[in-house]
Amino acid sequence: MRENKVYINLNKKAWNNISSFGRINPYTAIVRKNILGSLFSICGSFQFNLLKDNLCSLQAHPHIVITGHWRSGTTYLHTLMSCDPQFTFPSTESCMNPHTFMLGPRSGEGREIKRPMDDVLVRARSPQEDEFALLALGARSPYECLMFPQAFQDALGLADPADLGEHDRRTWERTFCAFMQGVSFLGGGRPVVVKSPTHSYRVKAIAALLPNAKFISIRRNPLEVFESTFRMWKSLFNLYSLGETICDEVLRGIILKNRITMEQKLSEGLATLPAHMVAQVEYDRLVENPLMELECLYDTLQLDPGFLASQSLAQKIDQSQRYRAGNNSPPPKWQRRVRSAWADFF
Repeated sequence: MRENKVYINLNKKAWNNISSFGRINPYTAIVRKNILGSLFSICGSFQFNLLKDNLCSLQAHPHIVITGHWRSGTTYLHTLMSCDPQFTFPSTESCMNPHTFMLGPRSGEGREIKRPMDDVLVRARSPQEDEFALLALGARSPYECLMFPQAFQDALGLADPADLGEHDRRTWERTFCAFMQGVSFLGGGRPVVVKSPTHSYRVKAIAALLPNAKFISIRRNPLEVFESTFRMWKSLFNLYSLGETICDEVLRGIILKNRITMEQKLSEGLATLPAHMVAQVEYDRLVENPLMELECLYDTLQLDPGFLASQSLAQKIDQSQRYRAGNNSPPPKWQRRVRSAWADFF
């Protein structure tokens, strides 16, 4: 058992969820779980109860949900759309401190760090993946495997609320809605644009909770996605794990198999929605001509296109194009396996 280098601010319920996958050491159990975890639980309950009368309704909002496999370009698309003033978004600060994010800003606004899997700079106000908030607030999440990589396969099975027990499903729904309400509240009641690869499993569940939500599915070269996803999980496990690591061959095998499940759930969920509530984006086209791809996207989803002519978008595109994602391919053996197993995704 080793002590991890980086912590996620988990409440006590989140620690209980994670503890089902492995044993945590005495220091973590006492300090991180029982003391800090209990404190986070109290703060979270206080925050949402204190502001419950101010939280805006979610039902009528045309929220935007960005889906797609890990390393498919979801972050880039989220970053661009978060510049649109008709939307608000969950920030890194709110996702990493979801128990207190509505009670006031924290220090460290000017601090920036690089994501462990690439050179993308992240700041407190950068758009962030809301899955980290759901995990920290005690909803069941695939990211429970970050602490115990050996549970990677089982943890991925937690992605779709429909596959959870009744109690866990209802907890996930309440947590997701409460966090979305909080983000919208801080954003002046605007619709929220969120992104997470895990939402690819949950289109049906999210559409039932947010009936006016619109969904975007982004795709990228499967060979690049496979290898980049492998490197991503390796780097995250190195940062967060409390338990034994997972060997490379097993990790690659799980990634290969799991995408088939993800794509099946994603396609089934999107097929239930009207055409004007679903848009497809190609990563390569988005990188080569962001404005043109966004124009097609906004037209498909019937969004107000005024933002597309703004100086803020032009500046963000200029800044983003200085970064180029790596396009390493997997070893030859795994290239053959990817081409076979993921043939439908090329």
